[in-house]
Amino acid sequence: MKCRLLGSVVILPSVAVATFLWPVPQSVEWGQVDLNLANSFHIRGPNIPELQEAIQRYTDLITGERWVPVHVPLTKARRIAVAPSSLAALTIDISDTTADLDFGVDESYSLDITKDAKAVLEAETVWGALRGLETFSQLVQSRTEKKEEDEESDEDQDEEEEEDGFEGLFIPEVPIHIKDSPVYSHRGLMLDTSRNYFPVEDILRTLDAMEYNKLNVFHWHITDSHSFPIKLDSVRQLAQRGAYKLHGKRLVYTKQDVQRIVQYARERGIRVIPEIDMPAHTGSWALAYPDIVTCAGKHYLDSSGSWEKRLAAEPGTGQLNPVKDRTYSIVHQVIANVAELFPDKWFHGGGDEPVHRCWEQDKEVREYMAEHNATGDDLLNLFLSKELSYIKEAEKTPVLWEDSVTNVHLPIPKNVVLQVWANPTQWAVKKGYKIIASNANFWYLDCGHGGWGGADLSYDEQVKPAIPDEVSDVLEKYELTDNYNPSNWGGPGGDWCSPFKSWQRVYSYDLTFNLTKSEAKNVLGGEVALWSEQVDEVSLDTRLWPRSSAAAEILWSGRYDQDGKKRDIDDAMPRIFDWRYRLLRRGIRAEALQPLWW
Repeated sequence: MKCRLLGSVVILPSVAVATFLWPVPQSVEWGQVDLNLANSFHIRGPNIPELQEAIQRYTDLITGERWVPVHVPLTKARRIAVAPSSLAALTIDISDTTADLDFGVDESYSLDITKDAKAVLEAETVWGALRGLETFSQLVQSRTEKKEEDEESDEDQDEEEEEDGFEGLFIPEVPIHIKDSPVYSHRGLMLDTSRNYFPVEDILRTLDAMEYNKLNVFHWHITDSHSFPIKLDSVRQLAQRGAYKLHGKRLVYTKQDVQRIVQYARERGIRVIPEIDMPAHTGSWALAYPDIVTCAGKHYLDSSGSWEKRLAAEPGTGQLNPVKDRTYSIVHQVIANVAELFPDKWFHGGGDEPVHRCWEQDKEVREYMAEHNATGDDLLNLFLSKELSYIKEAEKTPVLWEDSVTNVHLPIPKNVVLQVWANPTQWAVKKGYKIIASNANFWYLDCGHGGWGGADLSYDEQVKPAIPDEVSDVLEKYELTDNYNPSNWGGPGGDWCSPFKSWQRVYSYDLTFNLTKSEAKNVLGGEVALWSEQVDEVSLDTRLWPRSSAAAEILWSGRYDQDGKKRDIDDAMPRIFDWRYRLLRRGIRAEALQPLWW
């Protein structure tokens, strides 16, 4: 038996083999023998509903995809030792059959496949078993390509008949021993369903892709200023009036939709954390309750276009009135309703990008501020204190965006988990908070597609670019600096977080940069975020995948390997290239990374 890094290639007589796993396990040992799967192959394990569902799902997946690696196709001429026996079963053993799907649940597993045709997957919990099943599925390869429906019939005649079931499937390079566990317990993906609506089927497909990548948190940013697309029993008007309407139909998620999504996610070991953003980003609430929202329906910038005089961070103004009792009556009902719909123990209350000038447009608010000598920060603290009390009443762990702590330094309780998106991670960690890392410079997947505001005049402005140092030296030498005027029209427009975050950029994010080992323990994990101003179900997959896969490996495998060496993009490249094609085979429309010839 030999031990080597994944992604390298074993050279045997006249053959090359590549076994690519994503995300890369913590420890893998490989052999040099092929092990065929028996036609009667099956997976067996304890009678736990989520496990039995997964066994059927992965059985169908393995027989359906019949995977041949893109980089190193296996041919009939391949010469390597083949085990005399075929693998008849994968046996799953679980130590704790009652562990629930919560933050910090044990997801470790070990997988042993011997050349005498025995395979055992051991896990502490069913959730670890699901991760091991995914790894096992990636080990299985096929000796023949799966034929596509549109292939030419004369080409088909030159090939062998397509095999069915487990015939022609094998596991290369046994014996294999894998010992694996995640570096971070919180490995998430945030999807914004307010700015554009996503049908339930597209969310379910996203959950499929998350399972393939061992992501375990679906952060559902449900509402924002643009729409309120969820039906809530005690405040029905919010969706009836605040949700989008297209071709005569309200674009909303019903109670049944939520239950379906939550159950589908649970079967894949994925928690669903709802976010109802407030007090900012609530313009859609004004369509149902205009009396509790300030500055709704206004242009977010004044006539001068001054950012300092803005009413919101982007088009779609409106903030909940923090001095009106009726506001808190509605907020209380919203939180109670949502908390009842979502069984997870965490609740995201938003809290980002409040703009004081929006509140100051309201006469009642101005009078309150004058009477109580209150600032905008005081108003924000008043609102968040009440919101957090409602979340506590619902027996949920509160999550907020970082703004109230890193920007305005409010006395937010330390039991609140902060999601860091704009500032260095250490700002919140050094104050004693537990955090979720989502830095926009690395993990905001909407960036780099240009401004989406149609009235963005910056595209028509000529921007003088900075002169590179090497050019500047030459210009100064020949006294030509004043004559150097290259044109660069427009720039990024309203795209505040440009440029585009490539998979390499995503992969390079170090969640614990500049933190001590002790401080790093407060980093619970991270999330990639997809804000949906310029994406809907048509482009959803290409915006998410495989860039989210890059984040998934960092969250599962860690930025550094077992020897403390930073993970290399050169090593990841062939694996993520192959993984992208495997995602396509599994029905995920992941975007291309390179030309196929690479």
